[in-house]
Amino acid sequence: MVAAIAFAVLYAVALLMVPALPGIDKPGLDIVTHIQENSGAMRTQALLVAFGSLALVVVLAHARDRLAGPYAFMFTIGSAVVVVQISITTWFTSGLALHPAELGSGTARTITDIVTMWGPLLTVSNILVAAPILLAANEGRFPRWLGYAAAAFAVEQLIETITIIGPPGSFISPGGPMNFYLGAPLFILFFLALGVALSLPDETEALASGTDESAGPDAVENTEPDPE
Repeated sequence: MVAAIAFAVLYAVALLMVPALPGIDKPGLDIVTHIQENSGAMRTQALLVAFGSLALVVVLAHARDRLAGPYAFMFTIGSAVVVVQISITTWFTSGLALHPAELGSGTARTITDIVTMWGPLLTVSNILVAAPILLAANEGRFPRWLGYAAAAFAVEQLIETITIIGPPGSFISPGGPMNFYLGAPLFILFFLALGVALSLPDETEALASGTDESAGPDAVENTEPDPE
């Protein structure tokens, strides 16, 4: 619970403290101006994301502990890709802010285009994480409400893959409003919900414990010889 709250707070503050980068329909000069105006905040954002990622890994590790079978490996791969993608994107965004006065418009446009495609492609790894949680919730390893949340998140992320080929200047453009204003908040809320669910008792363990206790006396009785 603590790790999930820390992740949510750090990522939410990081998301809100810096305006979205100019879209793919904007010239490189607009990006240079944006970075020069927000370079300090962008570096602080990188620090918040770094600490938030540590908390996110704790949540992911505890979630992985409740999974079993092939989908557990699917979750592990998806989780690793999520963290790696976030780290690489932060390298680029914080790197742009190191020497804003010397940044050329062509360089800024090229690097920002690379960063812009992070959101659209992050959807795939998010699905790899959400789908196993949905299946585990159906098996009773997580609360039913988390299964609904995972299903909603997975479906939204599947729809959001359209941003990979979205036209410039539109709601579904790469790195545009759908990624920034819809996908990013849902990302934070889903992993916060996962952390909350992990703080609750594991229903499968309770059920197994109850089954063992109820089966114990019967097992003893069955071992007694038949008087007839």
